[in-house]
Amino acid sequence: MCTLAGCGSSLQLTVRPTQPTAIDSVVSPKLSEHAFKKILLLPPEAGLDAKHINVAVVREKPIGYYMAKLEKLLLAKGFEVISSEIVARADSEVQGQKGKLSAAEKAMILGQKTKADAVLILQSLSVASGAKYFLVDDDKTTEIEPGRVRHDEDEDHPLHADTEHCLHEVPYYELRIESKLLDAGTGTVLWVGSGRQTTIDSLRDSWIAEVDDDCEVLEQSFLYADELATEATLDRTANAMLERLVTPLAKVALAGKTVDENVAKPAPAPPAPPAPPAPPKEPEPKLKMAIVSSPHAALREGAGKRNPRLKDIPRKAKVEVLETMGEWIKVKIQDGTVGWMHESTLIINE
Repeated sequence: MCTLAGCGSSLQLTVRPTQPTAIDSVVSPKLSEHAFKKILLLPPEAGLDAKHINVAVVREKPIGYYMAKLEKLLLAKGFEVISSEIVARADSEVQGQKGKLSAAEKAMILGQKTKADAVLILQSLSVASGAKYFLVDDDKTTEIEPGRVRHDEDEDHPLHADTEHCLHEVPYYELRIESKLLDAGTGTVLWVGSGRQTTIDSLRDSWIAEVDDDCEVLEQSFLYADELATEATLDRTANAMLERLVTPLAKVALAGKTVDENVAKPAPAPPAPPAPPAPPKEPEPKLKMAIVSSPHAALREGAGKRNPRLKDIPRKAKVEVLETMGEWIKVKIQDGTVGWMHESTLIINE
């Protein structure tokens, strides 16, 4: 077997750590009004979705593994996280209503019972398998788009759909998270964030392999399959994803005034008499706007889920608020269409 120092007919495959996709977030202006420091942390109702992962260490980790990491990170960033014992006691008090309550309603009740400033809900946490494909030619490594890859049952390796050259398949898995922060007192959506991180994003060093013309690996800088299967790789990937998600949230959520600072203070000395007021002007009507906080939120003909759906409105789209009826808000979207949206899908700019 030849080594990385070189051998006559071998080529060098180099897989470098990749840049993770940017965090997708929507921040309400209310988030910076005061410090939302005391956090109630709630896991996804559906648990961890890792059904199709063939990496044992990932399949064996329960949702509590990720929740513990998130709690530890929140504490390190300066938040106060309500203990699981307090949450369990509060949860037992609302068990009888559990079937009748939505996830948001239950979060509100638990937030108020535990005297939290805000409730951080993990809406979903999942792990998905993936693969990258590489062509090695004259010691140059080129990544090939999945659409240009052909899998043939008679071949040991995937092939380039255009040239029929064998390709190196490098498997990975990807962690995905979607979360939402609610004001525990009012139920207002303060922040919505989602992110993803792959094991290739989290490689410690580039993986370098000596390969032959038949796409067989002759020697490698480290055993890639073993690296993928270790708990250390899962730790690095999960920690990096949560760090990128929580750091910008903490910067805003902890920047406002504390409750004590919001308490009324003695009034200052009265100011000098004001100058005579200018003649009043007719006030210009001020548009009340909102930002869509949920992916593919429904715009309906009337106030209620039974009304026909007019359109799906994408996250971060701006809409004009026209009227409020209970939990439903009448809005006008950018193309002029008027309809109704549920308040849980919007962040309203006061």
